[in-house]
Amino acid sequence: MYTLGPPGGADSLSQGYPATTTEGSARGATLFDRPTTGHRPAAALFDRRLQLRKDKALAALEVGDALNYPRQFPFTDQHGHRRIGTQIITAAFGLAPKDFDLFLGLYTYLRRLPELPANGRTHLTADFIARHLGLPATCQKDYVRIRSRIFRFSFVKYTNSAFWNPETKTNDIMNFGFFNIAALSRVTESRRPITLEWDPTFLRLVRTSAYLAFDYELYRTLHPAMRRLYLIANRDGWNQRDSGVFVADDFAVHQIGYSDNPERAKLRRQKLRQLLAQAEEIGIIRPCAGWKGYFRTATQGAHNGRTLLRWMRGPLLRKKGDQSKAAPSPDIADDALFDQLKELQDEHGKPMTAHTYHRLLTEFGRPRMQKHILVILAQKEHRPRSFRRSEVATYVDRLQHDYADPDWFASLKKAERVALFDETTPNQLSLEMYGDLFRP
Repeated sequence: MYTLGPPGGADSLSQGYPATTTEGSARGATLFDRPTTGHRPAAALFDRRLQLRKDKALAALEVGDALNYPRQFPFTDQHGHRRIGTQIITAAFGLAPKDFDLFLGLYTYLRRLPELPANGRTHLTADFIARHLGLPATCQKDYVRIRSRIFRFSFVKYTNSAFWNPETKTNDIMNFGFFNIAALSRVTESRRPITLEWDPTFLRLVRTSAYLAFDYELYRTLHPAMRRLYLIANRDGWNQRDSGVFVADDFAVHQIGYSDNPERAKLRRQKLRQLLAQAEEIGIIRPCAGWKGYFRTATQGAHNGRTLLRWMRGPLLRKKGDQSKAAPSPDIADDALFDQLKELQDEHGKPMTAHTYHRLLTEFGRPRMQKHILVILAQKEHRPRSFRRSEVATYVDRLQHDYADPDWFASLKKAERVALFDETTPNQLSLEMYGDLFRP
């Protein structure tokens, strides 16, 4: 487990807004809060609306139109003055309910690496991603879903007018993407890795962050509504026992994501109570001691007569001051490079062994091995009849002579690069790819 602290804590990746709070902390939403639907621009990217499977428990989060998720949150500046900050998440291709889960898994993978990639790139096959994130990868439809999630998130941009900087102890303006797709095969069930080029600003934040404030293994076991509550409770409980105070119905709609249909207000309250009871049972939260439960009716102020919500931190959550757990020791099963090399076969039709892999790694190093495996896997996918020797022998020969990339591979890389970081809107290629390759 890794931890991620709130503003003023161990990590600058927590920002936020309890937009529905009436009192309490200076914190707001975390970068890891899921967006809810709304704020749709009039102009659509497509004539038709594309949709993936919806989470029936939550409000619909549709895929297709460009979406903006603006939020405002209170914070205290370095002079002790209360201010209002603005956070905007822009998704050019929209977001499906589980796109954010995939990002959390990729973030966790980065934090588990012994060191972040020096060139800012990671090379991960769809099977490797599915295995480590607990996603199905048994048929073509599964591969399309994984690839489309990565594609959509590669166009997500994050802007915050008061992002906490733990080094300078100030709230700064911050704007960054998360990653760009540097290479993505057009073959749906490709065995080649997807090359992710991480935004330098985001990588710097990851590099300087002390902890990741949620247990991703636990997070994966929770149902969607509980995942949202877990992230919020984890954020609020990092450096204080009690959460902020929320307007209960607003919390159910804007934080958890239940439908805002007025006719379902009663059902919404019932589902929120059930959710809190489940969270208490597994140890995420506890009833607020001063309230004798989770709810209280406001008797004054702007929310007079409305039901308020508050809880105490549960024993399952980490808090500031807890001793962090060290990253687990690297395992060959967690090695993305070895995962790619296992696709190569020797003269007997057998995959490369771990012993051979470690011998080559010692002799040639990871950068050179990664460089040439990309060429060999592309050759296997697009020119399978061009091998004069076994795939393993051809790969070792490239390692020994450190050949330059062939012309056909350079052209392929150019064709598969989707967009650059300075492109804030999808280009024609990405629009065509999304329409042609990622139809649900």
